Amino acid sequence: MRLAKWVAGAVWAGSWYLMYLEITRWRHVKPSLAFNSDPLPGSGIRPRPGLPLILLYVACAVTPLVTVAALAGRKPR
Repeated sequence: MRLAKWVAGAVWAGSWYLMYLEITRWRHVKPSLAFNSDPLPGSGIRPRPGLPLILLYVACAVTPLVTVAALAGRKPR
C-alpha cells in the first residue's frame, strides 16, 4: 500500500503538470479542461482527442482517489 501511495502521488503531480502544459503551452485543452477542438476549415471534420490525452484525463481523475484511499486505508501505529 505504501508503494501505491507514492506512485499514485507521483502520477497525480505529473498528470496535473502535463495538464498545465496542455492548457498553457500546447493549447490542446481549454482552461475549463474541455478539449480544444476547432473544426478544420472547409472539411467539416472535428478533431478528437487521442489516446495520450484521454489517458491524461483519466490519470487526473483517478490518481487523487487512489492517493486518498491509500492514505485513509493505512493502519495507525
